[in-house]
Amino acid sequence: MAVEREEIEIEGIPIILERKNIKNLYLRIKPDGTVKVSSPMRLSDDAINEFVLSRIDWIKDTRSRMLENPPKPKIKYKDGETHYIWGEPYTLQLISNENAKKAFYDSEKSIIYLPVPKRSNIKQREKILFELYRDEMKRNLDYFLEKCTYFVGK
Repeated sequence: MAVEREEIEIEGIPIILERKNIKNLYLRIKPDGTVKVSSPMRLSDDAINEFVLSRIDWIKDTRSRMLENPPKPKIKYKDGETHYIWGEPYTLQLISNENAKKAFYDSEKSIIYLPVPKRSNIKQREKILFELYRDEMKRNLDYFLEKCTYFVGK
């Protein structure tokens, strides 16, 4: 598929214009705020400008919302990352310990201690941390059931 790519600017907004062998006109705003228009090869510049201008208010609103709320960074389960327990932020601290199998946390210091084998990958670290979350849920299940029962009335 032949693609002609160019950058244009309409009302101060940079737009990536891709002309392709397609039948319809498409407008996308990516999570990083990039505006992209895909158009048929035969469509004139005036028609594309008119299309974008007809949606300029929506583009500005959506783009500003996306730029205000940047995408969350990928979790890598490394030292110093912030993770949450019961909505409270905790700093992750890795422990090189082959014997320890369970993660634990210190609520006074706001630290989660994560024991990891030497050559652990992200999935293994995630599994160990999720076991901590699961244990916390089990430990507090009776409290939450009692609280929910009070509100539901059963």
